[in-house]
Amino acid sequence: MSHKTKKLEILDIDDIKSLENKNLSKKVNHYLQKTLFTIRILFRHNEENIDDLIDFYYYIEDVLDDKIYLDEDELKILIYRVTDLVLNIEDYGVCGGSILIEPLSQLEGALLLELEKFKLKILHEEDELWQEIIDSQIKDNEVEFNVLIKILGEGDVGTIKKEVATLLKQNYQQEYLTYLSRKDYLEY
Repeated sequence: MSHKTKKLEILDIDDIKSLENKNLSKKVNHYLQKTLFTIRILFRHNEENIDDLIDFYYYIEDVLDDKIYLDEDELKILIYRVTDLVLNIEDYGVCGGSILIEPLSQLEGALLLELEKFKLKILHEEDELWQEIIDSQIKDNEVEFNVLIKILGEGDVGTIKKEVATLLKQNYQQEYLTYLSRKDYLEY
């Protein structure tokens, strides 16, 4: 049995940042990259019991590098693998495995949204009635968090601020709460 190895260098993260799957949203790409970086940290502090993590690392790398075509079924497999890793990280016997739970949970949420987009796309293409309904309700939900914060900070009209704040609360709950807590602290 050949021993699996993975480069343990985490100082240069440009190779992770350069990987991007054009078929996935920016949010999913970001969380895939974040997961790879966190796994690299685990590699740095563990030498044993990491064979499954190495396989998962290469799988995520291939997804980001578009070597694995992500259709609906492959996306479900990816969600299953992420869920399995979150639920069973304790069984891997790696030091510091719990640091992987947060990026994996964020990735899982983004992947579930991506799966819903796939399903809507299929409905859109297959049924004219659904096509009309979906077209009438499509909104750009890829609004960047930093752009919304900028609009929120510069907006003079109360309604714009309320709408942007509502969007931030609905789409970026954790990031928005972090922003609010830091905003008051930094202005102090």
